Amino acid sequence: MIYLHLFTVFFKIGLFSFGGGLAIIAVIQQEVVGRGWLSTEEYAQIVTISQITPGPIAVNAATFVGARVPGGTMAESFLGSLVATLGVTLPSFLLVLLVAGSLKKFSGSPVTKSLLMGIRPAIIGFMLSAALIFFKLSVFPSTNEQLLSSFNPVGFLLSLLFFYLHFYKNVGPIPLILLAAAGGLAFF
Repeated sequence: MIYLHLFTVFFKIGLFSFGGGLAIIAVIQQEVVGRGWLSTEEYAQIVTISQITPGPIAVNAATFVGARVPGGTMAESFLGSLVATLGVTLPSFLLVLLVAGSLKKFSGSPVTKSLLMGIRPAIIGFMLSAALIFFKLSVFPSTNEQLLSSFNPVGFLLSLLFFYLHFYKNVGPIPLILLAAAGGLAFF
């Protein structure tokens, strides 16, 4: 039963995953944490691992979540990974099959342009939501209600540093991930 549930949840996520992996992180988090499958901290670890492993982040996250949710044996984890990954990728595959032939015809359509203009703000909202979730976990790591008492100045300064290096100095993700790993070893 859990496998069918994993498939349907990730199929729904895949069906509405506009904006790519980073935009869908918050949607996956809402589904997975909201169902009690993982804690916010466990999900944050999965997303972090998903970002440093090759492949699309949404697919990687689905694979890792699928491995964790059934628990138990290696076979159960493998089946969970397979089902969740298939669920998140199947909608895109089916939609591409349906629209591939008429993509050029509709890409310049005013209706298509209007739909995409309406979807873009939602994608930005999803991305900001994911960024705020990870900012809170890095800067206020405690789960208690007193946010200020759990303030982590090192996490805050590292967040600012990596934002600056990426946004203003155009340092790529790979050097920043390696630098962040070194920072984690040094400070945490």
